[in-house]
Amino acid sequence: MPSNTANDDAYDGVTVFLHWLTVILVVAMFLLVLVPGVVKGSVALHKSLGIVILALVPLRIVWRLFMGRRSSAADNLPLLLRLGAKGAHIAIYALLIAVPLLGWYYQDAKAIDVDLFGNDVAMPMLVYYDRALAMKVYLIKQIAAYGLLALIVAHAFAAIVYHHWLRGDGVLRSMLPRSLRGIAAVIVVFGGLGSSARAEDAFDINKFAADLAASLARECPMASPGDVAAQDACRQNIGQGAERAMRDYSFLFGGEQAGVFWLKDKKTSVFRGDLFQDLYMSLYMYTGKFKVEKEADGLGIVAVQAYFRNALPPGLYPYPFWHSNSKWDAYEKSNEIRFRIDKSGKVKFAYRADIGSNENRGPYTHVERPPFLGEWMWRDDSGGAQPVATLFSRYYSADNPNLIPLDTAYRKMALSFRAADCLGCHQPEGHAKMNKLTLLQTPLHAATGIDAVLDEVRAGRMPVDSYDDPLKIDPKVRQDLLTNGEAFKKAIATADSWEAANHRPKAQASAGR
Repeated sequence: MPSNTANDDAYDGVTVFLHWLTVILVVAMFLLVLVPGVVKGSVALHKSLGIVILALVPLRIVWRLFMGRRSSAADNLPLLLRLGAKGAHIAIYALLIAVPLLGWYYQDAKAIDVDLFGNDVAMPMLVYYDRALAMKVYLIKQIAAYGLLALIVAHAFAAIVYHHWLRGDGVLRSMLPRSLRGIAAVIVVFGGLGSSARAEDAFDINKFAADLAASLARECPMASPGDVAAQDACRQNIGQGAERAMRDYSFLFGGEQAGVFWLKDKKTSVFRGDLFQDLYMSLYMYTGKFKVEKEADGLGIVAVQAYFRNALPPGLYPYPFWHSNSKWDAYEKSNEIRFRIDKSGKVKFAYRADIGSNENRGPYTHVERPPFLGEWMWRDDSGGAQPVATLFSRYYSADNPNLIPLDTAYRKMALSFRAADCLGCHQPEGHAKMNKLTLLQTPLHAATGIDAVLDEVRAGRMPVDSYDDPLKIDPKVRQDLLTNGEAFKKAIATADSWEAANHRPKAQASAGR
């Protein structure tokens, strides 16, 4: 074991090696972010290096505290400078751990896969999908990371100019390999990072489950699977009972995928709660039966008995579920809608499943749909836009004066996204590229995902190439994306506010604030 003496007036070899390995990794992390596409797969490599740094820094701390040899080159500095240096060293370790942790937290909040140099890694989940939380964490991470970058430059300046050129005190040389003493770059950190913990209010999941099941059975009772009037009544009534609260935030929806353990590995779509209820939950009939389960991760499950309306006209489905035979089959056979709920009562993930009972389904006949021709939207025989279920005229009140401006704004935005080659990913088959799918292919799907998409475009993370790296697109095309996207977002907010101001029963609560 090396002795902790200053006779050599330099750090031991392991300390020097770990130090410069950390420097190389941190510099590489910044280059991969500041120069996107510098190598193919730069986004995935950035994440992998973050995991490596997160494992490396605790090793550095253990070695430094118990086994390493320190330099005495700075021992004759004034007390305040020595205290400042000590504080900087403590801060560097804190921030080198905190920044990768924030990145991990951000990935989990967006339910994004964690991949280590091309190999799937089942990293423990720190948090379930929560887009609003992800944006907050991203901002904190940006501040911390760029603060670190500024301090790296400042520390290098202090080491080279103050210690090496002005004082000539050997501080710079003490952290260099013997053959390279005379060159320098050392990391110093600005720190002070707090954890963001949210207090959870008491929530009675059993009462909620009973209220939810009763509400859905009242609003969307059992009927013939092809009864258009019953489905329309369900669509108009749903969202006014116990399920009302979930209309005002977004969550994930997908299939059962029982063999996939981590939520971030499941193929799901992002939905605003109100649009999810009107577009998807209204396609089911409810019996009032329910059950409550507990997951090992602390989330509760509320499973309500539900049966799919498989005989409706094609235009009443949000898109042709029969584009995939297995998907149509899964919808037809589903007998539960299951909600994974946190301790505050907030839905994190909703999914259809066939693990419940068919005792109350009644007569059932498989419906064979015509072949899918690749059109997510189409025109009917009279020239009307389909699927009608996804049009603004179906969601908003007929007397809402914002319908025409809203439709115009959507069309302009859609043209911008088409020009940037964005729409190919954001359609139901986009799961081939992304597990957490934000749909854009219809007006209402675009309304549910525009916030998330604009965040990605603004941050330069969209569109992406086949390596998941950001694509370089014409600046005018990018500006059109943002301008037309913001105009569409504003048009949605205006239409929502009108609904709230005119006391329409299903208006978003947030729109009236």
